[in-house]
Amino acid sequence: MAGLLARRAAGAGPITLLSCDNLPHNGRVLEGLVATFAAARSPDLATWIAAHAAFPCTMVDRIVPATTDADVADVERRLGVHDAAPVVAEPFIQWVIEDRFVAARPAWEDAGAQIARDVAPYETMKLRLLNGSHSTLAYLGFLAGHATIAQAAGDALLGRLVERQMAEEIVPTLQSPPGTDLKRYCATLIERFRNPALPHKTSQVAMDGSQKLPQRLLDTVRARLSHGASIRHLTLAVAGWMRYASGVDERR
Repeated sequence: MAGLLARRAAGAGPITLLSCDNLPHNGRVLEGLVATFAAARSPDLATWIAAHAAFPCTMVDRIVPATTDADVADVERRLGVHDAAPVVAEPFIQWVIEDRFVAARPAWEDAGAQIARDVAPYETMKLRLLNGSHSTLAYLGFLAGHATIAQAAGDALLGRLVERQMAEEIVPTLQSPPGTDLKRYCATLIERFRNPALPHKTSQVAMDGSQKLPQRLLDTVRARLSHGASIRHLTLAVAGWMRYASGVDERR
């Protein structure tokens, strides 16, 4: 807020505040928070922000497991420097940015970012297909004794379940983002989940299910029920979360 006050006082012109928080509608959330705080601090500042600032939404699709001691040791061995918090990620990355700017911006598209009129279709696609399938594999995979998502996705039964859940129950609820082949996106997801070099723990993905499931699975359930469509695979995923939350897996 101090920076916005200083910018207004200096007459430095409009500014775009780009949120990269990993939550739905992040730009709108940031805009609401800034507007509320600014109004409490200075009504004049709130008026200036409304006229001179923009808050685009963004969406990032990349699987990033929690950093482990092995990651720290590997980086030190390879680079000869100690990094207490290296970030290990898969090769795939998608960064979608809403085309909503009030001033000049870097040419992020030259580095692979997608500038889109509306981020929502990409966001919904990622939440329901990637995150929803991730949660399904996490809960059912953990219960079946799999320590990682790669192991769970490599399980013939669980892999087939997720493929059918995506094709039969999730994809029909989606609006395909421009230039996106949803069938190909689903196939790519299976490949990403099965990446053995990405030891994403089922227990990590399964954390905070009560906060994650409304966007990842329950929104899809509601969309299917509103059309009287089947939710047999989605129901199994939710049942897996309920069983997981009891603290007992299928080996005990």
